[in-house]
Amino acid sequence: MSSNTKKKIKSWKLFSGIVIVVLLLAVTAAGILYVKIYEPGKRSADLGRLQQESYQGVFCSMYAPEAFPEDIYSTYMGYDAVSCSHRLTSFSDISDYLKTAFSSGNEVTHVLLILDPLLLWNSNFHNNSRFYASFDEYLLAYVDSYSGVEFTIVFSCPSLKYWQAHSSDTETYKNLVQVLAAPLSVRENVSLFFPGGEEWLISNPDAYDTPLELNAVAARSVMLLVLSGTLQYHGIDADNSSLTQFDTLVQAAINAPASYSDLSDYDIVFFGDSVFGNYQDFASIPGVIGALTKASVHNRAIGGSSATQLTPDDKSFPSAVQRFLSEDTAEISGEKKLCFVINYGLNDYFTGYTVEQYRDGLQAGVQSLQDAYPDAEILIASSNFITAFDNGTAFNNDLDEILNDYVTGAEETAAAMNVFFLNTNEALQWNPQNATCYLVDAVHPNEEGRFLFGTAIIKALEEDIFSYPVH
Repeated sequence: MSSNTKKKIKSWKLFSGIVIVVLLLAVTAAGILYVKIYEPGKRSADLGRLQQESYQGVFCSMYAPEAFPEDIYSTYMGYDAVSCSHRLTSFSDISDYLKTAFSSGNEVTHVLLILDPLLLWNSNFHNNSRFYASFDEYLLAYVDSYSGVEFTIVFSCPSLKYWQAHSSDTETYKNLVQVLAAPLSVRENVSLFFPGGEEWLISNPDAYDTPLELNAVAARSVMLLVLSGTLQYHGIDADNSSLTQFDTLVQAAINAPASYSDLSDYDIVFFGDSVFGNYQDFASIPGVIGALTKASVHNRAIGGSSATQLTPDDKSFPSAVQRFLSEDTAEISGEKKLCFVINYGLNDYFTGYTVEQYRDGLQAGVQSLQDAYPDAEILIASSNFITAFDNGTAFNNDLDEILNDYVTGAEETAAAMNVFFLNTNEALQWNPQNATCYLVDAVHPNEEGRFLFGTAIIKALEEDIFSYPVH
C-alpha cells in the first residue's frame, strides 16, 4: 500500500472520529439544554399557575404528565384542577409543588400524585436514610399537616417489556412500593392505587409510548379507573395482594414470555354486538388482538345488535354485512389476507329471538361474506358467560331456550357453513364464582375480561387457521 493511500486512510479515520465526537457532544448538549431550559421552563410555568389560578385540585406526575388530561377532573369529578406539565424528579420537587399549592390561597381539597418509586430511589442516590428522611419531610409531612385534603397516590406502571429488560429491578421496585405504601396506607386521607399489576395494561404494547410511559389514551383509561375507585393497592398481607399479583405476572413474563403469531399481513374485520362494539381503543377485544399480533383490525361491531334480522336496514349481522359490502372498503388492503371474526348471541337471547332465528341470521351473514370473499377465513366466537338472567339460564322466549342453546346454535352454524368456531365459555372458564373479576357489569367484559377474550381469539386463530411463526 502506498504512503499516500495510508495517509488518506488515516485522514479519513481522523475525520470520522471528529464527526462522531461532534455528534456525541451535540446530543449531550441537547440533553443538557432540555434538562436545564425546557423542563425548568415548564416547572416555572406550573408554579406560576399554582400561584395565580383558582382550583381545588392539583395533579403532578413523575412520568409523562402530558398524557394525563386536565379536563378529566372537572368533567368527571366536579372540581377544577391544575395538571402540572413538569416531570417531577424527587421528593423535594414534590414538596415545592405542594408548598406552592397550599400557600396559594386556594382551598385545595384534592392532590393526585403519580409516583415512580425507582426514580425516587435514584434521586436519593440509593441511600436508605436519605430516602426515608426525604419521604418524611417532603411528602408525609404534607399529608399529616393537611389532614382534610384527599391525597390520591398512584404508583407507576412500567410495561412488561420494561421488566423483561430490567428484571434485576423488580425486587427493588417491590420493596420501594412497600416502603412507600406502609405509612401512606394508614393515613385516612390517602388512597393508594397500583395499576402496575394489571395484565390487560402492562401486557399491551399499544398502551405505551415507551416501555416506561403510558400513551395518552391508556393514561386517560387508567385515570378514569382510579377516579372511579378501581385499581386500588392491596397490601402484601391481603388475599389479593397487589405486589403478589405483580410478581406472578412479571416473573412469568421473564421466565416464559408469551408469544403470539405475527399477523401483520392480515386484515381482521370484526362483526358483533356491544362486547366488541362498545370499545374502540387499545383495550377493546379487536385492539388487544391488533396490539399482540400486529394485524390490521377493523371493528364493525354495533352495540345492541343481534344476529337475527327483522328488516334489511336494522342493526343485525346480515344487515351489517350488506352495509359493509356496499360501502367503500378502502380500509381493507387488497394486498393482505382477510379474516372475519363474528360474535353475536347475547341480544338474540335477551330479546327472545329463537335459536332458529339466530342461526338463520348467522348463516345469512356468513354466506354473504363467503360469496364476496371466498378466500377469507371466518371464525364464529360464541357469547361469553354472563351473570344476568340467572347466569343465562332464565327463559326469554316461549321455547324455554337459555343462553347455552345459542352457544350450541353458533357451533352448529359454524359446522354447517364450514367455518371455524370458538367456544368462548370453554376457553375462558368464567363461572358464577369468578365472573365478577372479568365483567364490568353482569354482561360486558371489563378490561381484564376483554384482554383474555382477545387472547383466546388469537389462540383459536393460531390453532385453527394460521400456521405462523410467533414473535
